[in-house]
Formats: sequence, structure tokens, C-alpha cells
Amino acid sequence: MMTKDQTLMVLMVLKKKLQGVRFMRVIEEVFSLYVIFKFLAATDQVEFLGVSFTEGRAISLMFLLLAIDLSLSQIRLNYKRMGQQLIASLKDLTEQEALFIQKFQRF
Repeated sequence: MMTKDQTLMVLMVLKKKLQGVRFMRVIEEVFSLYVIFKFLAATDQVEFLGVSFTEGRAISLMFLLLAIDLSLSQIRLNYKRMGQQLIASLKDLTEQEALFIQKFQRF
């Protein structure tokens, strides 16, 4: 059984990991929008960042980006679920700790 301090430390680490996952999702979503825009604007060849793709390969790239997005979503949900389990085990929180818990739950 972890102590209250250890549990809070693990929650801090989870919060940082959630922030990293959020950042990676933003980058992936921006790139996905770029790929979709380029695909819709292309005629025969699709050019992404100076590399030419056929339409079939561009569609494959979009599916790969979708798989990455789903994976990042699942990672985020697992971190969030683990954090909720840790929060449920905490009792007698100070005001500062309660604020930290509220901030964690916003992710």
C-alpha cells in the first residue's frame, strides 16, 4: 500500500504524462488536418512536406494517422483511469492537495 505522499507523487507523474499525450495529440491532429486538406486539394499526386504520394498511399497515411490518434486516446484514458483509482484511495486531503486533485481531474 502506498503512502499519501507516494500516491500524490504518482499523480504528479501521471499529470505530466497526460500533458505530454495532450501535446502529441495536438501535433497529430494538426498534421491530420494538413493531410486531409492536401488530399482534398490534390488532383493526381498528393504532395506532403515535399514528398509526392499517390492517392492510395495518401489514404493509407490518413489511416495510419487515425490509428495513432486512437492509440493516443487509449493511452490517455488508461492514465486517467489509473489516476482516478489512485484518487479514490486518498483520504484526509489538505486544501492544496484537493486543488491538485481537481486540476488532475480536468485532464
